[in-house]
Amino acid sequence: MFFRFTPTVLLLTALMVGGIFVPADAQVVWQEQLQFKAPEPVLDVAYSLDGSRVYLLTAKARVLIYDAEGQQLGTIPVAKDVQRISAVGLQSAGIPEKLLLAGGDQVRELSLQFAVPINIDGAPFLGAANAPVTLVEFSDFLCPHCARVKPLTERLLLDNPGKLKVVFKNFVLPVNQVSKPAALAALAAQNQGKFWEMHDRIFAAQQELNPETIRRIAKEIGLDMNRFDRDLNSRELAARLETDIADGRQAGVRGTPALFINGIPVTQRSREGIQQMIDDAIKR
Repeated sequence: MFFRFTPTVLLLTALMVGGIFVPADAQVVWQEQLQFKAPEPVLDVAYSLDGSRVYLLTAKARVLIYDAEGQQLGTIPVAKDVQRISAVGLQSAGIPEKLLLAGGDQVRELSLQFAVPINIDGAPFLGAANAPVTLVEFSDFLCPHCARVKPLTERLLLDNPGKLKVVFKNFVLPVNQVSKPAALAALAAQNQGKFWEMHDRIFAAQQELNPETIRRIAKEIGLDMNRFDRDLNSRELAARLETDIADGRQAGVRGTPALFINGIPVTQRSREGIQQMIDDAIKR
């Protein structure tokens, strides 16, 4: 059978007569946007709020998930009595996405999480470069909760040798005036192969952090200060920082720290919760 996605635009001119809404003229303009053949009979269809995903409930007790281009994203097994589905929420807006499944006298609710693409080209990382699982951290150097992430990720790296890569991305919060200079300093240190030394020292000095402290740290870890100053004020570093922030916004980041396992947001930031996500990612 064919599934057709045919949004319509209804142009309606109406008159109010005696409190009754009377259409005076109506015109329907339609255009077929998407067509693909479902692999099995379809019972019901639902859409994500932004139209980026299509959910097909099939006669084989499955929900097939497609993107707006007709590419299949995944499959969810459901109970055999499910006859209707609807979708609510919007992950990109920070609203948890859910599927409501109705059948007989039962209504079931499934929570959904979708991987988001995150650009990590050139970003500093720890672990194996070709690891099957990537943990991306969006962080602000003035965020006290972010300072506690490094011990957690170090433990996870020890527990998953060769399987995990930890990537750092800046997400500067506007409330912290020193956050941007700190982020730029860390990127300048990365240019000299000393990102993580700068990273650790900045977080350690978080309570007293200011431009003078950052400069002192740069000297203490042995950076070429002429190059450091040059890089710190370069357009290239400013662009890299803006790219990090834009990547975070695109991924739905609204606060720090924000963690992702292979693009899926981490909601339980305990060691056990993240390890379970790593295990699940390796199985997939």
